[in-house]
Amino acid sequence: METSAAKFIPPSVPRDSEGNWRKTGLVQEGIIGSASLWTRQILLNRQTSALHAAFAAILQTENLLVNHDRYGMFRPVKEHPERATMTNLHLDMNPWSYFEDKDNSEQFEVLNQLRYRSASDWITENNEPGCAAIGELHVQGLVNLADNQEEDGGFWLVPGFHKYLEQWTHEHQALSNIYGRWNRFNLFREGDIPELYAAACHISSRAGSAILWDQRIMHGSRSNCSLRPRYAQFFKMFCAEHPAMTPERAERRREAILAKLKLVNIDPEVDLSPMGRKLFGLEK
Repeated sequence: METSAAKFIPPSVPRDSEGNWRKTGLVQEGIIGSASLWTRQILLNRQTSALHAAFAAILQTENLLVNHDRYGMFRPVKEHPERATMTNLHLDMNPWSYFEDKDNSEQFEVLNQLRYRSASDWITENNEPGCAAIGELHVQGLVNLADNQEEDGGFWLVPGFHKYLEQWTHEHQALSNIYGRWNRFNLFREGDIPELYAAACHISSRAGSAILWDQRIMHGSRSNCSLRPRYAQFFKMFCAEHPAMTPERAERRREAILAKLKLVNIDPEVDLSPMGRKLFGLEK
């Protein structure tokens, strides 16, 4: 993770500079990188067999692809309040279009326009769950890379929110005028949804523990109030046989991943497991 953060800072500049830390990504949100990361370690973590087993059990298929996301890092702030990250709740989808759309034609169009030349394309891929009428199950996850206790902040969610997302969306149509119908990442201010901030629960866990959740659940992170850092890596896996994964898109995706692997000296035949090669979509 230090390598991921350091790549945003020129080698000649001290790493302990507060100004340089602001260059490492979405600092207020505690995210390293403004889009997907491709360091050697973050790539190798994405082929973890136990994580594949967890997603496979929920999605009821072992034929999965892994998405390419980022790290989360909350610095200790008890003695440095100026380093605080924001407490937030968000959805990695648009709830209004999710219920208004009658089919997945918009999802198909967006995903098949991806060329995977930009790191942001992988975030776009992550945030397209289709529509309620089709009802695809999309699952997100994270792995805590250090013990995460209550006062450390980090992941929290509104339990069961996916069960009443439709009702909430209809009752909060006015918010679509603020957050928009097309935005696929919606970070909601506490003043707009105070009842959900009051209902959200932090999930503490040990290092190496995975937390998986339905993408329709309102979730986010709570600010760190301790002397310990919070480290996490974000994951999503989805069905490799998804209708929007056309042969052309699959090949563009495969070529982009192979190029990224080469940059960090990962030989797919040597450094990736058979499961990893499948998860990365490298096997034709």
